[in-house]
Amino acid sequence: MKPPHSIGAVCIAMALAACSGTQSGSIANPVPTVGAPQATSVTGAATPTVNRSPQLFGVHKATTALILVANENTGLGGSIREYAESANGNVAPSTVIGHINGPYAIAFSPTEGIGIANGIIASGGQAAAETFGLAGDFLTGISCFPKPSQTSAVAFDRKGKLFVSAFLPEGGSAIEVFAPGANGCVKPKRTISDAGGLAIDSNNLLYVANSKTATIDIFPAGSSSMQAQIGGSNTGLGAPGTVPLPPDTVAVDASRNVYLFDAKTATISEFAAGAHGNVAPIRTISGSNTGLSGGNGFSFGLAVSKSSGEIFVSNPGSNAILGFAATASGNVAPIQTIAGIATGLGDPLGLALAE
Repeated sequence: MKPPHSIGAVCIAMALAACSGTQSGSIANPVPTVGAPQATSVTGAATPTVNRSPQLFGVHKATTALILVANENTGLGGSIREYAESANGNVAPSTVIGHINGPYAIAFSPTEGIGIANGIIASGGQAAAETFGLAGDFLTGISCFPKPSQTSAVAFDRKGKLFVSAFLPEGGSAIEVFAPGANGCVKPKRTISDAGGLAIDSNNLLYVANSKTATIDIFPAGSSSMQAQIGGSNTGLGAPGTVPLPPDTVAVDASRNVYLFDAKTATISEFAAGAHGNVAPIRTISGSNTGLSGGNGFSFGLAVSKSSGEIFVSNPGSNAILGFAATASGNVAPIQTIAGIATGLGDPLGLALAE
């Protein structure tokens, strides 16, 4: 079983070697040393590789809406896998970007491309976060994070800034915000004293699924000071400090409703736009028919379609991507399941949609 990603700070502070030992597949396929962006993707044991179908053109433009999966594939080497948003069953990905350390979490920007958090960073030459084009070309890598550390979530705002959530040495944590196109050993433009899953809405409000306090922390655009918080007994998120939330399981839809997947209870909760305080979700999805249980209690991904409202969850326990109808509620079965040998899914963690 993989170590709980949402409590990576504890693992790092105690003994990185013990924690990273279970990640040997990721370390065996290191990311390239951070440097100037490459114009095209290259092949080789130590550099990202790509296997893409002819239907994808350009760096950030998809001809169809895509599901992007951070596929950790523990012990065998990580990858980014792309599937049509309508994909169902035992289907092969349209594009595979391989030889990636981690990845733990993933985000998408139509201007900046695919962003990933690489997870445990134990030595020099490893990027803490990277960006790629949809066609597979390596764009940027951000290094110079403290060693050891663990990046667990990423998000882009509407201006292309990259937000990276990290657990740092000695039990610290932070969200580092980088300028669009940041590359190499660069300093963040600002730092937010929080950590956890990340989502950013159309008003550039930042939502942080705080992995220590079992709350959703809300920050205004451009601010490092928390404006509001969702948490308390009515939310179903657990008492502060007792139920860590997974690192990549918060999402926002086109109407700015907030979704959170609690892997401990295998429940998707939706909170109304503008909700704050000790409020109940406006709906939940959970139960034996959902297929949401069976993971390790920590490592799942969540994404919501801005166009259809469909809710997608990755389940590394069953190596599947599950899709629920926009109106789904209660103990309902998914309307869409991507799973099987042809998919190549192995420990799928983060999810994002390119629409």
